[in-house]
Amino acid sequence: MRHYEKDSAEAFARVLSLALMADGAPDRAELDCVHHRRMLQQFGLDEMDFETVLQHFCEDLEQSVGYYDAFNQHLPPELIDALLAEIEHPEHRRRLLDSIIHIATADGELSEGEKRLLERASTQWGRHAGQPVRFRHLSAH
Repeated sequence: MRHYEKDSAEAFARVLSLALMADGAPDRAELDCVHHRRMLQQFGLDEMDFETVLQHFCEDLEQSVGYYDAFNQHLPPELIDALLAEIEHPEHRRRLLDSIIHIATADGELSEGEKRLLERASTQWGRHAGQPVRFRHLSAH
C-alpha cells in the first residue's frame, strides 16, 4: 500500500476511494454522490488527482491479494484502520465520516463492507470527530 502524508489531499482521496470500494466496486449512484456533494472540492482535490489515487488504490488492492476479498466485499479491519489513521485532524475526520455515510447510502442499500467501514470509522474517529456516530446491528428475523 502506498504511503501518503497524514491529512494530505491524497489521504483524503484514498479514504473516499475506500468508501467507493467498500461494497466491491464504485457504482454510478456513489460516483454521482461524490460529484453532486462536491466532495472532491471539500478536500482540495481535482478530478484527475482523485482518479489517480483511486486507480493506485485499486492497483494496491490487486497486488496484495491478502488485502481484499472482492467476492465477499471484505477489507481486513487492520487495513481499514491503517488508512483511517492517516486522517488526524478532527474537522477532516468529521467531514470524511459524513462523506463516507453519504457514499455508503447513495444506492439505497448498505452492504456488509460498507457497514464494516462505517463501524470502523465511527469507532476510530468517533471520540475525535466531535459528533460520535453509533451504528446498531440489526438482528435477522
